[in-house]
Amino acid sequence: MPEQSRGMSTTELITPPRAARPPEPWSDEHRNTRAVASAQPTVAEILAETDDLVEFVPVAGPPVVLVLGPWVFLALMLAGPFAVLVAFVVMVFAATVLVGLTGALIASPYLLVRRLRGYRSRRASRRAPSAQVVANTSLQAAS
Repeated sequence: MPEQSRGMSTTELITPPRAARPPEPWSDEHRNTRAVASAQPTVAEILAETDDLVEFVPVAGPPVVLVLGPWVFLALMLAGPFAVLVAFVVMVFAATVLVGLTGALIASPYLLVRRLRGYRSRRASRRAPSAQVVANTSLQAAS
């Protein structure tokens, strides 16, 4: 008994090819539709479509600025003058922060001592009895 092949070994078509039809002649309807479709839109149509696009409010998703902003920044970083300007601004900002932190480190001991001295002086003045001056106002002394 001969062994049957289990793979695809046939060259017969599963469905017969379709009979070639002659192209349909263009009717007046087809010509009119094509002429209308290729005509340029009027100004009113363009404005109506633009108005819809301008008034569009995105409901879902982040604002366009948050999505496109980083991409614009990266594209501008490819330009040499912009990259130099950004580097300069970052250096000025870093220098400002460094000067501010240095000033805070130098001023903090002086501020701490001044606050502690004020606290001690207020505390000492509360403990010591103070002499109270009482005004002697009588009706006879006034006349």
